[in-house]
Amino acid sequence: MRHQKMRILAVVAVASASVTRRLRAESLLVAGRRSPSSCLRAAALLEDEDEWLSQCLCAEALNAAMRIETLGNTITIDGPVDTAEHKKVWRTHGPRALKHARRAMALKTNVRTAAAVADAFMFEGSSRGLISQALTGVGTEFVANAKRLVDLDDHYDSGLGYTLLGCYYHLAPWPVGNAGNARRYLQKACDVAPNSRRNHYHLAVVAYRQGARDLARREFQRALRCSPSGNDHDFSDFIALKSREALDILAAA
Repeated sequence: MRHQKMRILAVVAVASASVTRRLRAESLLVAGRRSPSSCLRAAALLEDEDEWLSQCLCAEALNAAMRIETLGNTITIDGPVDTAEHKKVWRTHGPRALKHARRAMALKTNVRTAAAVADAFMFEGSSRGLISQALTGVGTEFVANAKRLVDLDDHYDSGLGYTLLGCYYHLAPWPVGNAGNARRYLQKACDVAPNSRRNHYHLAVVAYRQGARDLARREFQRALRCSPSGNDHDFSDFIALKSREALDILAAA
């Protein structure tokens, strides 16, 4: 009886320590206050945990660190932001993020783990030139990840699945690239999350590149009127800056 009690107490102690680490990690990951270093500290707290939520949080922390350091791997009217410096960040943290995200989804498939996988795959793939591999299995897997996210919950993270698909079809080379699909998916992102700065900005960039300058102007203006929310905080200042720059260009045209 005494040994059984000792075993129960040991299990409780381990579980308590695990919860404490997770709560500490969550405190380091508050959107709008987190930094790359706090995100990496959070990931380090969780990477050896065995249950799905800690593995998912670990992947989310690494994704957030990459998102902050590399401007969300977003698009601009001048093109993507896949600089050599950013690719180095994705090579460093992308494989680790994807490993933990996939482990989390193997333990429990839900919209949160699906989003962690989709984000991590995007960053990891971008280190190797994701768009240049659009005609390969890499591109096929990227689309499958985004569509799974849409199927599970198309509103999750302000329509992240639609955003990933829209940006992918905007940047992918012919014959995969598709201007109609790019604008359609980004419009859907705006429809499900009309207060997302990220969504209006992405639609504005695509409209600008397609020559729809009036739509681009309206969407850049809408992006600036939106307050950052959720993961948008990680690169919201950059979006605002690029929106103002684009509006100045449009005003001068």
